[in-house]
Amino acid sequence: MKRMIRAVIVIAVTLMASNVAALEVNAPAPDFTASSTRGEITLSELLVKGPVILAYYYADFTSA
Repeated sequence: MKRMIRAVIVIAVTLMASNVAALEVNAPAPDFTASSTRGEITLSELLVKGPVILAYYYADFTSA
């Protein structure tokens, strides 16, 4: 049952995200602020230190 609910949520989020304009390959990411395990992080502040790789794990650290 949990897997079914999780699948429905993933599908819903994917459908909602499809309405957002996708970035072109090699296009710079827009600046953003997000929560992290070390507090708030801002992309522009991280870029001052060097290149940044953005990755999204929708189910990372969740029970399976």
